[in-house]
Amino acid sequence: MRGTYVHFRLGVAIAEDDKAALISEWLTEVKQLRLESFPYVQDALDYIAGHRPHLVIADFERFGAAGVHGLAGLISQCGCPVILICRDISDWEREQFAILGVHAWFEGSFKLTDLSRAVDSALKRPRRIGSSDRLPVVAH
Repeated sequence: MRGTYVHFRLGVAIAEDDKAALISEWLTEVKQLRLESFPYVQDALDYIAGHRPHLVIADFERFGAAGVHGLAGLISQCGCPVILICRDISDWEREQFAILGVHAWFEGSFKLTDLSRAVDSALKRPRRIGSSDRLPVVAH
């Protein structure tokens, strides 16, 4: 009888420990997504520099004063879909999220099943191989 192999995809969560733990536990069980959690954006960026995550889920408040500019730096470095969790955001911030290519964002309270659908959609997104734009785009 053959054994089965489960590939845990790598994700990064940038959030307070309790929020990250709740999201991480649920997504690991339901989506086979292993989330490395960081309370500070810079620690997450240091981790991302040495790894290639498939997804980043971030609490927008963790960007602090850097706000949209910090988010832009994260997106340019991580090279994967970003999902944001936000408390209250302005129309301008929504526009900036769309311009930056944020995959999805959730304002206020949300259902984990809605987050799950956004994760599914993000993980199905084509990914480039390597860092060169000349390389072909392939699907997962």
